[in-house]
Amino acid sequence: MVIFDKNFSARIVQGDREAFDELFRLFYNRLFRFAQGYLNDECKAEDIVQDAFLMLWERHDTLRPDSHVPAWLLTVVRNRILNHVERMKRQVESEQIYARRVVRDCELSISSLSACDPEQMFGHEVEQIIRRAIDALPEKTREIILMSRFDDMSNREIADKLNLSVKSVEYHITQALKKLRLELKDYIMFALFFL
Repeated sequence: MVIFDKNFSARIVQGDREAFDELFRLFYNRLFRFAQGYLNDECKAEDIVQDAFLMLWERHDTLRPDSHVPAWLLTVVRNRILNHVERMKRQVESEQIYARRVVRDCELSISSLSACDPEQMFGHEVEQIIRRAIDALPEKTREIILMSRFDDMSNREIADKLNLSVKSVEYHITQALKKLRLELKDYIMFALFFL
């Protein structure tokens, strides 16, 4: 068994491949277990430890000959774990903020739907608005929309009764619905159901 001393560190700093291989053999599993203990993710722990050894190999010539290489490796692994855990924490916090927003939106929807009274939806106020909007339509358009929506007549039946083409009936209905949507923009959900 190789004793890890300053001479061994100096050999790694000088790029000695055998010393590096021995370092890997001696410390890889220890560093892996250390990382795994914090991450509970074997793949991520393996990536971090392998990256640390790769970084050591790529930067070995920047270290001082008296560096304690195992401590340097542990510092790199520790910092990578810290960065990863902090990113995970921020991600979970963001997801929690989003989840709270979704819950709040759901609660508002539940509250709104619970307070929704169908009797009021078709109450006097909405009916008056619809009636005024229909009364403001041109006579032929008003007649066609009333036959279509209130008398439940098909476009063909309306066309036959008024001696018009089906396309003409469709045009009048389209024009009426455009004007009604504009007039009822504040009540569109109710009006769409009603119409």
